[in-house]
Amino acid sequence: MNNRKRFGELLLEMGVISENDLVTALSRQRVSKKPLGQVFEELGVICDQDILRILAQQFNLQKVEEIGRPPVPKEVLELIDGDMALENLIFPLGIGNGKLLIATSDPLAFSAMDELAFRTGLQVEPYLATPTEIIRAIRKYYLQDTEVHDNQNQTLLVIDDQQPYREALCNHMQKEGYSVMQAESGTDALKLVLSRAPKLIMLEMGLRGMDGKDVFRTLQTNSLTRQIPVIALSSRAYPEEEAKCLDMGFFDFIAKPYNYIRFMARVRRALCFHRACRADSLDGAQ
Repeated sequence: MNNRKRFGELLLEMGVISENDLVTALSRQRVSKKPLGQVFEELGVICDQDILRILAQQFNLQKVEEIGRPPVPKEVLELIDGDMALENLIFPLGIGNGKLLIATSDPLAFSAMDELAFRTGLQVEPYLATPTEIIRAIRKYYLQDTEVHDNQNQTLLVIDDQQPYREALCNHMQKEGYSVMQAESGTDALKLVLSRAPKLIMLEMGLRGMDGKDVFRTLQTNSLTRQIPVIALSSRAYPEEEAKCLDMGFFDFIAKPYNYIRFMARVRRALCFHRACRADSLDGAQ
């Protein structure tokens, strides 16, 4: 039995969800491949704080909130580089009694903890935090040189490790009047997303290393980046590939080679849809 199923059963046993909730969530999770906790959030059954409380109980770990208060010393931050923090959603909290204290949203991230222990020579002691809280801390401490101006930023982001496609696409959109950033790896892309908050992301699925699905799932794990529409780019122009991406939650799927007239129409559609959703959300909050 896998960990996701055990997590769902634990929620059921604690009376947090109903049996129908579990069946519905597991059905959606099989299609989307999203973490089960996120599926429950999207269904409105539980929130990230509920997940945190349940994981803390299940794994007998302490929770931590408001990461970075008091300020984290520089020598502690240097024990984990920004790339590793982003890729694994972990954050250093401090050092005590020969232990490196870290915040993580995944108590089963053993490989990252083992690597840290090997690098630092310290025993790693995990504390649980929500992905959103960890992302905020990474933004504050590892990306502090870049300010975010959400109201002014209308930037688009292209993520593709194939330079000819990436640069041709960026040049074409710039000619159309868009401000465009580009990244050739998943880690670089995550840094740009967190520091510049693009309005639309175009993501190559076949990236080397951290591939497109890994990048998308990371973006979907926290509320700061979950609402940004993402268009999947792929040289695999098969209906099955398109269906998989759309089922995962991508806004759209565009196959290579590009027809730029159609491409730009889909970009405009994604941006208009996103603006409309934001306007509806603001109206509903008033």
